[in-house]
Amino acid sequence: MKKEQKVGIAVVGIIVLIIVGIVNGGGKSTPASSVSPIASASALASAVASPPATTTSASPAAAAAKAKAKSRRTTVRPATSAAAKSKKAAPPPPSPTTAPAAAPSTPTGCYPLTNGGKCYKPGEYCRNSDHGMSGVAGDGERITCEDNDGWRWEPA
Repeated sequence: MKKEQKVGIAVVGIIVLIIVGIVNGGGKSTPASSVSPIASASALASAVASPPATTTSASPAAAAAKAKAKSRRTTVRPATSAAAKSKKAAPPPPSPTTAPAAAPSTPTGCYPLTNGGKCYKPGEYCRNSDHGMSGVAGDGERITCEDNDGWRWEPA
């Protein structure tokens, strides 16, 4: 190999190292880099192994510029991992839901219910909104809200 070819290969190797260093963040990359050392070494080997096509009386600067242009085509770009892509696309998991608190145990057939959610009993006072209404007491007896010394639930 001629001395000019060795210098050209050395220049290409240095340029590739600089480009790889810039692509990888100048040494500031995270430990979990997605570029494997094997891929970087193979890219370097392919760039170094391919000498310039012609070595006519071109100046070393012209050879370096030609090698730089050629090395840009063979530079391996780091691939983004599938986990990073899926992390952006996947929605967060839904938070676990708890069942609503169980209603106090009341017979299912009574109505209307008190403000506290319980069944009325005959003789209890009625709300103003219940005047004249009828319903079913907690024991299943039919009741009506009547004015009997005050508005009360009376057996129907």
